Amino acid sequence: MKKILATLGLAAALAGCGAPSGGGYPAEFQKAAATAPGVDLSSSEGEAAAARFRDFFQNVTPESIREKTAKLYAEDIWFNDTLKTLRGRAAVEAYFLKTMDHVDSFQTQVDDVARSGGNFYVRWTMDVGFKGAKEPVRTIGVTLLRFDRDGRAVLHQDFWDTAAGFYEHLPVLGGVMRWIKSKI
Repeated sequence: MKKILATLGLAAALAGCGAPSGGGYPAEFQKAAATAPGVDLSSSEGEAAAARFRDFFQNVTPESIREKTAKLYAEDIWFNDTLKTLRGRAAVEAYFLKTMDHVDSFQTQVDDVARSGGNFYVRWTMDVGFKGAKEPVRTIGVTLLRFDRDGRAVLHQDFWDTAAGFYEHLPVLGGVMRWIKSKI
């Protein structure tokens, strides 16, 4: 009986993973990608834009967020880190500042940058020390960036495993996530 209930619970959870009517996140991303095509920066402009990303995320603090957000992000940035979708630089800055209320450390190592026209793909390793946690959480991911003529990001889309990199480390939910993964 327990196995049947567990299987039904897992099926219900997975059934809830479908996109809501209207296309949900995929449609939202495709719309943002179509309206923020970015520009094909020169080699030196592209290197400078990627360096601003690296500098911003290297060691994130409330002070660095306030100092560097306007240098990295355009006023009308479309931002998605798989946890939250935001529009506008002020919203992104507020989100990062709120995030810092819950962490002791937030550092990202840029491992590689690749480029295809106006698309920049940044592969990274991130370490976040959540308040009260014994050790930092390490995760890996890739960010798609598109920049405007001034070299500021107009689109920021992260691709990373939020289950392993975040949800599995939360009380209660972490145990549920690990259990579900063990059943798949």
